[in-house]
Order: sequence, then structure tokens, then C-alpha cells
Amino acid sequence: MALLDVSEISVRFGGLVALDGLSFTIDEGQICALIGPNGAGKTTFFNVVSRIYLPTTGHITFAGDDLLALHAHEIARVGITRTFQNLALFPGLSVLDNVMVGAHSWSKGGYLSSMFRLPPMPSEAKRLRNDAYELLDRLDLTALALHPCAGLPYGTLKRIELARALASRPKLLMLDEPASGLTHSEVGDLGAVIRGLRDDYNLTVLLVEHHMNMVMSISEKVVVMEFGRKIAEGPPEAVANDPLVIEAYLGSST
Repeated sequence: MALLDVSEISVRFGGLVALDGLSFTIDEGQICALIGPNGAGKTTFFNVVSRIYLPTTGHITFAGDDLLALHAHEIARVGITRTFQNLALFPGLSVLDNVMVGAHSWSKGGYLSSMFRLPPMPSEAKRLRNDAYELLDRLDLTALALHPCAGLPYGTLKRIELARALASRPKLLMLDEPASGLTHSEVGDLGAVIRGLRDDYNLTVLLVEHHMNMVMSISEKVVVMEFGRKIAEGPPEAVANDPLVIEAYLGSST
């Protein structure tokens, strides 16, 4: 069953066509990678799903409902969470507080209460804290819970951002270049972590990534974009051998 159904999405900025009739589906529980050269429109699509950009044409349904009818602040509440290419953590807050901020979409206190520890009731504060510690434990971050994010290694910060995204209890987790800036060994570890989190938390994952080894090892579906258009879609093995994909990445041999 398709959790996310994308139909003929186009985005134009004046004379620039950023997305051109993009269509694909992601099944519930699937890890789907969205790949393509720089400028292909991958992050633009993430911004459409996040309701940051309004598409010029097309439709998107999420769990059968019209996603484009929602406002940006409603996206997390229906079960969609994303990370960003550039880290968006609060350096002066502790690791624990950064993760607790991720729960603002469903907590009664909202964003500011989560950020500044102003809970609406003691029982919820305790629940938020316990849930955050469980996520920190799952991502081997418990020892750093009370440490400020400032000064921590980049790979650690990536895991904190992932924990914060999970705190919102997503159904669809969108990861925008999560392996960017990581070492070779960290990239390998991240792939295993993403698979494990998908299984443990019953997630559907949409992944934008340039590390092809990780993409091909953890994805069940790959959608390839070029100049805002989809040029291939299917299992990793089939996509890797598609002539259009090879040309898009390596150029024509003629």
C-alpha cells in the first residue's frame, strides 16, 4: 500500500522549472532513495512535501489524505518529519533538550515549552524526558545527554538530529543527505542504523543521498531525477544498470 503518492508535481520559479511532472509512490515500511546529480530537484521536492514550497501543478496524498491541503505547521502532526542538509540543532542547548524539542508537534506544551522546558504538566514533562532518553540510548548518545551540542563531533551531531526527528513519532522520515560530511566508516554505520530504526519504529524512509554504496545497500526502491524529471524508478539493481541513469551520472560515451 502506498503511504506517499506523488502525481505530476511541477514547481516553477519564474522561468526556472525545478520539478517537471514528478510522479512516484512509496509503500508503507519501504526505504526509498531519491537520487540524481546536483540541481536535479531533490531538495525542492522535500520542500514541497514539507509545505515550504507550493507546487505549480500536481497532487500528493499521504496515507490517503491530500497533503497539499495542509499548512507547514501541520506536517509533523500527521506523521512526516525531515532532516536538513545543514545541521539545524541549537548549539547552546543540551543534547537531551535538542531531542525533546522534536516532540513539540504532539506535546501539549508545543515548541517553546519543549525548547525551554516549560511543560504544561509534570506527567507530560516526565514522559517527554523518558522518551528522549530512550532515543538517546537507541543511538548510543546517553552519555552525552546533558552535554551542550556545541563542540561535539560532526558525526555525533548527525545522530542527535536523527534522534530529534524520531522524537516527533514520524510515519515518514525524510533524510536529506544524512551521510554528508561523514567518514567512510561512519557512512557504513549510518546505513545499518537507518535500517534498524526503520524496523524498530515501523518507519517509512525517503532518503536523498549521494553516497551510492549506502543507497544501493539499504534501499528497496530508487527514484532517479535529472533536471527536475524522473528518469528511472525501481529496485536498486535495475536502476544501477539503466542506460539513462548511467548517462546522467557518467555522461554519454559518444
